[in-house]
Amino acid sequence: MNPYSHIRQPRSLRKRLLNFIYFSIVIWLCFSIFKWFRKERFADVEYGQRLLAKLNATAEEFYYSNQTCRFPILNPYDSSILKFTRHPRSLKCDFIQPDFTFALLNKVYLNTTVAAQYNLHNLQYRHFTRANGTDSSVFYHKWKPFPSDNELSLSGYSGATLKGSYNESNQYSFIYASVEPLYGMKKQSSYSKYRPNVLIIGIDSVSRSNVIRNLPLTYKYLTEITGGWDFRGYAKIEDNTFPNMNAVLTGYKAATQTSELPEDPAHEFVDQWPFIWKNYSEIGYTTLLAEEQPGIFSYKAPGFKKQPTDVYLRSFGRLMNDDSLYKSSSPYCYSNLPEAVQVLNTIERFMAVHDSYQTPYFAFSFLWKLSHDSTSEIERLDTHLASWIERIHRQGLLRNTLFFVTSDHGNRFDDIRSTLIGRYEERMPFLFLRPPEAMLRNYAQIEKALTRNLYRLSCHFDFYETLVDVVLGEFGDESRPRFKNRGRSLFTEIPESRTCEDVDIEEHFCVCQEETVLPLNDSLVTKSLEAIIQQINTELKNASQLCMEVALKEVLAAEKLSANEKVKNNNRYDFDKLLSETKVANVISFVRVTLKATPNDAIFEGVVQITQTSADDPTIISATTSINSISRINAYGQAANCVSLTHRYLEKFCTCIEPLV
Repeated sequence: MNPYSHIRQPRSLRKRLLNFIYFSIVIWLCFSIFKWFRKERFADVEYGQRLLAKLNATAEEFYYSNQTCRFPILNPYDSSILKFTRHPRSLKCDFIQPDFTFALLNKVYLNTTVAAQYNLHNLQYRHFTRANGTDSSVFYHKWKPFPSDNELSLSGYSGATLKGSYNESNQYSFIYASVEPLYGMKKQSSYSKYRPNVLIIGIDSVSRSNVIRNLPLTYKYLTEITGGWDFRGYAKIEDNTFPNMNAVLTGYKAATQTSELPEDPAHEFVDQWPFIWKNYSEIGYTTLLAEEQPGIFSYKAPGFKKQPTDVYLRSFGRLMNDDSLYKSSSPYCYSNLPEAVQVLNTIERFMAVHDSYQTPYFAFSFLWKLSHDSTSEIERLDTHLASWIERIHRQGLLRNTLFFVTSDHGNRFDDIRSTLIGRYEERMPFLFLRPPEAMLRNYAQIEKALTRNLYRLSCHFDFYETLVDVVLGEFGDESRPRFKNRGRSLFTEIPESRTCEDVDIEEHFCVCQEETVLPLNDSLVTKSLEAIIQQINTELKNASQLCMEVALKEVLAAEKLSANEKVKNNNRYDFDKLLSETKVANVISFVRVTLKATPNDAIFEGVVQITQTSADDPTIISATTSINSISRINAYGQAANCVSLTHRYLEKFCTCIEPLV
């Protein structure tokens, strides 16, 4: 028993003890919150690794046996296009002015340290809002001194412009966009179904091969770190940006010559069109439309009479492009950062704001300046884009987000289009999809469908139906009605029998190849057999002490897959003008051969790209294939168990010299 327990302790001591207890509780709470946040943030990164491992283990190889549309699996580094490819350096912007301000969530803050260093003075701001009734005008509010507490709210406006002076005579200016709805954040909806965010990052004029070739860091991060599905058979439905992206956002055809929508977008506002973001808005989503330089619906056109989405970066984009700071910056830059990065950073703030409010959002963005005219220039953005995706990923902003990176079509204006490979690339844009972990957990059937669809013919109408699935909360429901029975959600399996006609793609844009049976003694078959056997044995050299070489035993079947005549000629319409081009000189065919090999009577099916001099001169210039274009189509049992642990990718080719017991 404490002999002093009856003595009253001094008030100051009790107060210090209470303060210590309160302080300890606060520290414990902060640590717990930090631990929870860290766990949540890195859980999504770990999910990407698990997803990648799962995809690698279950990936289907090439076409299915009964598949009707056999599009080419293009080699991004094909010899016929290498002379047209370049690898420019990363885009770097000259230092124009100190970064006196920065934005977090929906506020602009003054960096007082930098301001003092450069003697910033007379800093002012004025809010701006989009003028109703036109897509081209902005309403400015009065100039005011920057708030004395050094933070400026953007809420209730489209954004703000800043100006000030520093040192003796230098001028500072900058523009920020608001990332909240004009009339405040939306209240939580009573909509009870699963509601992931939807983020679409569009890049103009890039094919899948183009991304692999010129956005290697971005492609690697998407496929190896975040994990997701990279669709091989994604094909455009029309010629240019407008009809292709309109199909994604409305489900309708709106081509230059024929349109399923009543208004003429060249002369009339398109507010009445059934854009998918309207459906998202009805169920409580905040919607965003952001373009690097507004153009999909307003290029040579009126665009929108009223603001189409809750957050609309049209005014921000126009002001940035018209600003004197933009004109004095390095090409493709605004102040010290690439213009595209300024847009991406604004989208990141939008995501962070809505993540903090736990309000779902639908965000559609489109970047085009670096990629529109050249296949290679987009590489200048690769480091920046990969870093941005990594940042939002590691911040946990993709944790509950259905994430798309996509394009409208491949490049239409580069010299690469003088080759057949380039013409295929033009017709086969990039599409990457990454569902949040909760979606795969709650709707397990969609994982199988996504994997099956990797090598099926897909298009922009399918993208639209996938977005409709989210609105309805009916993921992978095969029975739900489909708009015009044309597209099919990528969360449901696309039929093997699908043709271009089924999805309303004209023959000119159709990437399905024409198939003819070849005599087994044809020179194309002979060259293809040599290429396949050589490729297999080249791969087996990596385990030459374990595996026997293969040799041809018997040819079982051979077919030639060729581009249709309209793809070869490449005639097309662009804004009602017929563009006719000369037919490609080299003849490129894809030959599919089924063969039996020794040892072990292994049956392989491989696709080989054959290049011939011309239609008049059938001399074979090259015959190339790859490891991913060769499949083993009969069982190999225990014959390859010697490489199961060390060279698993060789199991389909290897017959062990000394099989393990």
